[in-house]
Amino acid sequence: MFEPVELEGTTVSRASVHNVSIVEELKLGTGDIISVYKANMIIPQIAENKTGSGTIAPPDTCPVCGTLTEIHDENGIKTLHCPNPECPAKMVKSFTHFVGRNAMNIEGLSEATLEKFIDEAMIRDFADIFRMEEHRSRIVTMEGFGEKSFDNLIKAAEKASHTTPDRVLYALGIPNIGVANARMIARACRNRWSDIQNLTEEQLVSIEGIGDIMAKAYVEYFAKPENMKQVGELLRVLDIDESYEEAGSTLEGKTFVITGSLEHFENRDAAKAKIQEMGGKVAGSVSAKTDYLINNDISSGSSKNKKAKELGVPIITEEDFLKMI
Repeated sequence: MFEPVELEGTTVSRASVHNVSIVEELKLGTGDIISVYKANMIIPQIAENKTGSGTIAPPDTCPVCGTLTEIHDENGIKTLHCPNPECPAKMVKSFTHFVGRNAMNIEGLSEATLEKFIDEAMIRDFADIFRMEEHRSRIVTMEGFGEKSFDNLIKAAEKASHTTPDRVLYALGIPNIGVANARMIARACRNRWSDIQNLTEEQLVSIEGIGDIMAKAYVEYFAKPENMKQVGELLRVLDIDESYEEAGSTLEGKTFVITGSLEHFENRDAAKAKIQEMGGKVAGSVSAKTDYLINNDISSGSSKNKKAKELGVPIITEEDFLKMI
């Protein structure tokens, strides 16, 4: 958090410092003078710490449950963890992730609402979200709820219960398994859930984009009895569409970079997954190896647009991309 500044037309007072290594590298401390910018004209980031006092230290205990914290070091990146699996904050965040737009997409379940339901012991595992009708009499009397809002919530849960394997996989919150990875894994298993939950590390690393660390965490997740119990309960209340169509090869050998806001895809991960399904690849930055830059604002002065023009890389809109496939 820092004193508000104007950046790209908005007032900004926060920037993500998402691991201990970055805090140490920037030598951050209270009262330091920093310069900030917006990466891709969207995400506030710290460019430089002009003071470098280095007085910030990671907390020794979890601010929610009081458990002693741990610092993990993986490939030179230090991250701060609360090791308590029963930490209330972890529980709330896992449910928030589960109901999110890219996961089960259940409207009406904010983090604050989930926290209330968890505190009242109405939700203990993911499957309970689809059994909320059992608690109608209690929920309709809660602050901010009535019959209409409860009915809307039940309808949203019912709609979300008809879903696909990749959404369920992403919703589980397995470490490092994002939207695109979940889709790639589901496709590799031809959308068969029984295969998805029984993959070995060797099978996982053979899938493009899945590395050793991700594969290990994935297998460890499904090896835990408590996780499998939760998944089993979830499968009882979900209708998972396991239909499968062979991926096309229209984009075979083509490399894309995606930037700016999207209109036809819900986010960049969804667009990335479609490109990969069609045999193409997605890179994070424009280079001489890039075949197309997807940007709905072709006249934008963004760094990616400038680089594409310098290298002669075609800049196409989503409409152009959809026609292409």
